[in-house]
Amino acid sequence: MMKSRAMAVSILVIAFAVIAYFSAALPTADFYETFYAAARSVFSGQSPYSITGYLYPPWGIIPLLPFAWMPPIPAHGLYFATCLFILVAIAWRLRANPLTIVAFILSPTVIGALLVGNLDPIIVSGMLLPPTLGLLVLFIKPQIGVGVGFYYLMDFIRTKRYLDGLKTFAPVVAGYALSLAIFPIWLVRMVNNPSNPWNRSLFPYAIPIGLFLLWLAVRKQNPYFALASTPFIAPYLSFYTYLVVQVGLLHEDVEKYIRRDVLHIMLFVFLWTIMLVFRL
Repeated sequence: MMKSRAMAVSILVIAFAVIAYFSAALPTADFYETFYAAARSVFSGQSPYSITGYLYPPWGIIPLLPFAWMPPIPAHGLYFATCLFILVAIAWRLRANPLTIVAFILSPTVIGALLVGNLDPIIVSGMLLPPTLGLLVLFIKPQIGVGVGFYYLMDFIRTKRYLDGLKTFAPVVAGYALSLAIFPIWLVRMVNNPSNPWNRSLFPYAIPIGLFLLWLAVRKQNPYFALASTPFIAPYLSFYTYLVVQVGLLHEDVEKYIRRDVLHIMLFVFLWTIMLVFRL
């Protein structure tokens, strides 16, 4: 048993290193100019908001800091590999079969998120954390975390665990309040974001889909369905952020309605068709 585990860890480490090496030189839209630059600015004693493209709460910079110690190209490779491993780990944790994982990883939303170098894969890792910490991570991008926050709120009300609810939401509420008092500029940037030419939100037309998924989440007591709901009720998101919907639909509860591999193959075909036809 120990030998097999050591072998598995060794294979994962080698795979991570190989992916990081070969992805380092890939083109990226946001990593260098926004996220790497914002993290580097912190080490230079400046505000991350000195970088105009950074529009997230202050704690959103924390997962980026380890990469800021490195030269830009190796940092990009390691960040790419980290994001890929997070998404595969979530799918593995949800017991998705290999075909489902392959269809998910090769979808244009996931490939786009990896190439762009945004925070989305880091943020969805909040689903693997306890709710108190998980909400802090998920609410780095409200267009990812709002549905899950609503789900937990309804769950605490349903079970009358009001004190637990207060403890769970206190850090993210306090974090937002303090960050808005100290760095209000990030909210201004986020509010102005719907006018961004890269906005691919279906708001308000997709609100019924979002509300249905929220209802399903509460009814089935499943926060992953709530995660899938948020992009449909958000006024701003880029095309690759729809990977959040795919992550939510990786949960095994989906099997009560449709096989996960069939669903994710259908999503793979649909998303590639949409992207190619509309040049998203």
